[in-house]
Formats: sequence, structure tokens, C-alpha cells
Amino acid sequence: MKKKWIIILIIIGVILVGYFLIKPKQHPDQESEAVTTVEEQPPAVEETHYIEAFGLVTATTVTNINIDFPARIRRFYVKEGEKVRRGQVLLALDVEEYRTEIRNTEYELQATLYELKKLESETAELAKKIATKEKELTTEAAYELRQIHSDLAKAQQDLAKKKELLAIKAIPASEVTELEKAIADLNHSYEHLRSEKEEEIKQLKTELALKRGSFKSNHPGPEVTSINMLKQKIALLEEKLAMLRKKLDQDFIRNNEVIAPTDNAVVYEIGYAEGDLVTVERKVLSLINLDSLVVKANIAEEFIKDLRLGAEAVITPVADYSRTYHGKVIRCSQVAIKDNGETVVPVEISIEDRDEFLLPNFNVDIKINFD
Repeated sequence: MKKKWIIILIIIGVILVGYFLIKPKQHPDQESEAVTTVEEQPPAVEETHYIEAFGLVTATTVTNINIDFPARIRRFYVKEGEKVRRGQVLLALDVEEYRTEIRNTEYELQATLYELKKLESETAELAKKIATKEKELTTEAAYELRQIHSDLAKAQQDLAKKKELLAIKAIPASEVTELEKAIADLNHSYEHLRSEKEEEIKQLKTELALKRGSFKSNHPGPEVTSINMLKQKIALLEEKLAMLRKKLDQDFIRNNEVIAPTDNAVVYEIGYAEGDLVTVERKVLSLINLDSLVVKANIAEEFIKDLRLGAEAVITPVADYSRTYHGKVIRCSQVAIKDNGETVVPVEISIEDRDEFLLPNFNVDIKINFD
């Protein structure tokens, strides 16, 4: 039995030696070629014809609602992010304090107009009075002047007669002397009365000049209300009243309510709460015009040479990569800026097929064709 197993092992060994002696050997060059045929060829590099960038959906038209008169927020009818249409009520205001200011200004204007009318009437009467007194003085039509002038004429006639009588010594010289003294007194009275009349006219003219505002006094004293000053005050009050009314006469204010002045807009950045007092420095809210949405992006400077206005672009929102929109390059800035240490050029891209999904401030990927 043992001898049998030895014979079997010898036979197996002979067969193995014969196999390795009969197997053909390959040349080294043939081995290299074989390896080469097995290796895969590298894929061809596909040439790109578009510029890739990251962008932001933003609006080119944003309406800020500002209230520049005293008011308080009474009630909000909308919330931030809500879509609104033209004419829709956004909020109600409490403007009673402001309307009181308008009424007070109207009253002050009417009172000043009445005062001016009264002063103009007084001025006209005063001017008429001055003209009358000047005419009386020129023609000596005043009673006092006529009386003295008559007495003086009679005394001079009497003096002439008395001098004739004195010449024939029919009367004593004392009578002539007394009459001459009386005539001198009458002349003095006449001149004094004329001087008083002239001074009265002068004072009346000064008063008239003060009322008209054409007289400038160098003496300190109470302020004089003149026609010119009243007219200036009226002009200022009318200007103030027009300005107050204009602030309420704006396209976004109706009665005591603020309404949307634009259509297809969304409420953004409400700056107050109900009950707050509105200030000029802070806006009430903003309205984003959804019809003005574009994509704003920064293009690296090395790609600007390939960019042209009107180039077609594909827009993909980060919020849903299965959606795509189309647009064109509508603006390219004429100045480069620095963005995170890189030099870029801002561009704007229209959105020609926007739907309700694409919202303001969405991040998007864009590809701009430059074939």
C-alpha cells in the first residue's frame, strides 16, 4: 500500500514538471503592450462656455413709508412679509394733534387777514385826513385860520384909518400904538396856528408811514404793527399752512390711514408697534415691488472680458435645485469693487419667467452664457 502512494506522487510530480516545460514565455515588449491595452484612456476635457457665479434676488424698487408730522400708530392691518395691492390699508394713524396745529394756523391766518384789512381801512382814512388838512392849510380854509385872517384884515383897515386921523390930530397916538400891537399879536397867533397845523400834519404823516411800514425809527420802543409786516406774516402763515396740508396730501395717506401706493408689493421692515409715536428719523415700513425683482451678482474680474449685456443666464434657486429660471444681463457696473479680498464687478440679471416661488433675498446660482 505504501508503495502504491509513492507511485501516485511520482506521477503527479512528472505531470507538473511537464506543464511548466511546455508553457510558452512572453516577450517583455509584448507584456507592456498587453498592459497598455487593458488601461482605460483619460476622458476628453469638455470646454465650458458659461460664467458661474452666486447671486441674490433683490428689488430695484423699494418704497419707504415715512411720516414727517406728529402722529401715533393706532393700528396695523398688515404683517411683515404680507403681500399687498395698491390702495390696500396698511395701518391707521392718530393725527388729531397735527390737525389741531392746522386749525390753529388757519385761525391765526384769518385773524391776521382781519387785522390787515382793519389797518388798511385806518390807513386810508388817515391818508384822507392828511389830504384834507393839507388842503385847508394851503387854502387857509380852516375856521381858526379864517377867523384870524379876517380879524387881521379888519385891524389893518382900522389902522390905516386911525393913521389918517392921527395925521390931522383927530385921535391920540396911543390908539394907533394899541392897534399896531393888536395887529402884531394877531400875526403871531396866525403864525403859531399855522405852525400847529403843520406839526399836526407832520405827526399824521409819521403815523401813516408807521402803519404802512415805510418809516424806520432809530429810537428803541415797542414793535410797530405795520401793513408790510402783516403782509409778510400772512405770506409766512400761508406758506406754513400749505406745507402742513401737503404732508397730509400724499399718495399713501387717505384720511387717517396709510395705504399701499404700489401694486404687487410685499411689506418689509416694519419699524413700529401699535401705540408708538412716529418720528421723522425712522421709517414706518418698506414696500418691495415684486415686479422689480432682479438677480444681483458679483463677477470675478478675470471673466469680465467674456461678459456682454444681453447675455442669457440660467438661474437656479438654492431653495430648490430642481427649479430653473431664465434671464439676461441688463446692467454691468462701470467700477470694480473688493469682495472678501477679491476684485469683482457687480452685475444685474433680469428674471423673465419668475413665479411665486422665487422670493426677495433668495440665494441663487447663476450661469451666464458667453458664446
